[in-house]
Amino acid sequence: MNVRQVLDWLNALAPFESAEDFDNVGLLMGDAEAQVHTVLFGMDVTEKLAREAVSVGAELIVTHHPFIFHALKRIDYTGPQGRTLCLLARAHVSVIAAHTNWDKASGGVSDSLAQALGLRGVVRADDYLRVGELPEPLSADAFDSLIAERLHIRARRFGPLSEPLSRVAVAGGAYGEGGALAASMDAQAFVVGEIRHHELLDACARGLAVYDAGHFPTELPGVTALYERFLADMAQADEPVRAMLHANAPYPGALLAF
Repeated sequence: MNVRQVLDWLNALAPFESAEDFDNVGLLMGDAEAQVHTVLFGMDVTEKLAREAVSVGAELIVTHHPFIFHALKRIDYTGPQGRTLCLLARAHVSVIAAHTNWDKASGGVSDSLAQALGLRGVVRADDYLRVGELPEPLSADAFDSLIAERLHIRARRFGPLSEPLSRVAVAGGAYGEGGALAASMDAQAFVVGEIRHHELLDACARGLAVYDAGHFPTELPGVTALYERFLADMAQADEPVRAMLHANAPYPGALLAF
């Protein structure tokens, strides 16, 4: 297998053309014709992830967030990104990003978050927002515990609270603007990765209990789902490719014990 075949596999799951205009997805670094025997999946191309890729002999890294997002005007070998670029270039490691295209895809970040929280009858409110029902109504404390168990994070809760909770809206990552839509679909709670102050004010005014559960924890189920899908699909290949998942949080406090 080569890098191009992995690109084609990803494109079939989450077309790169469906990514937002501001995004930078696809092959960001490397050679599309390079042979691949080991793929490392992760959220971000941190220096730690890059060193892991080199240590396990991975020829390809697939991450959710683009390693190169804005135009590079200079490369500082002493800075985190510059050190990582040099490390990957020396080892001839290719890098692919599947960002907003995987956020909105069927089975992607938003769907995986809803699944992680056990929501049923999930409906697609828009590209990023999903709304569903808990298997049984939960008290606020019980829902807090569910989030901690499933997402490995103690979410911050804001706003009014109607108990028991049953109808929940979710959006992985930064999608605080989804609060108005969530409220219009009769959600009682909104679990989101990031929300701005004015978005929080608006969501609470609409009667939503908002759970700020962190960018990394709300998107990790989607990265894990992509990795597991790759394992399942590559198991059917003539020459199976080894895949590994880097699920370590990139900064302290992003996750509880995992």
